[in-house]
Amino acid sequence: MSEILSTFLLNDVERSIPMARDEFYSDQVKVFKETGKPSKACEVVNVFIFNSNGELLVQKRSYDKKHNPGMLDKSVGGHVAYGDSPDYAVMVETIQELQTPSIVLKGSNDFEKTLVLLGDYLTTISVVKHSRSKIYELEKVINDEKIIIANKVHAYFGIYDGSIKPVDREAKGVLFYTLPELIKEMNQFPDIFTNDMHVLLKDLMLDIEDFLKRVIK
Repeated sequence: MSEILSTFLLNDVERSIPMARDEFYSDQVKVFKETGKPSKACEVVNVFIFNSNGELLVQKRSYDKKHNPGMLDKSVGGHVAYGDSPDYAVMVETIQELQTPSIVLKGSNDFEKTLVLLGDYLTTISVVKHSRSKIYELEKVINDEKIIIANKVHAYFGIYDGSIKPVDREAKGVLFYTLPELIKEMNQFPDIFTNDMHVLLKDLMLDIEDFLKRVIK
């Protein structure tokens, strides 16, 4: 049975509409081919996880993925099921994709307090904070075609020093990059990275740099 997603009409983003995942994508692929632009957005979480050395965990997507197979992507990404909160989706996705448990926090004060309290436990749990939520129109490779899909992205930053265990059919593997290394490689080999990575890193870079200043000692 197809997962039921939280979706929105782009001309009415305040009202969430339940829609089966397969139905949403088949509908939006058809709409894009007919009009050249999306008409709806689905709600997703995108998590950027760093270690204490300031390296970003970058996921290599499985070749079994329907979208962007084999490409380098965020640390964790997933859809928000209808009725679930984005924070809940993050906690589920970190386990499902990387077998990494997480504590998700909203405000900077709670995040920093928790980081002090649990700083010695970062090898067993990731501490994650919400950054911002925004609608983006992102290019996806779907069945070897480039399709623009609208996502209401809830972006999160986290810190974690433990082992990573990619799950079959979810993540093919993981790589670790410092920001300068990542920017250099994305400029040299742009096509191996998802459009999500190009768009989100550009838009979130100042927030990421501020986050790293707070967590890297």
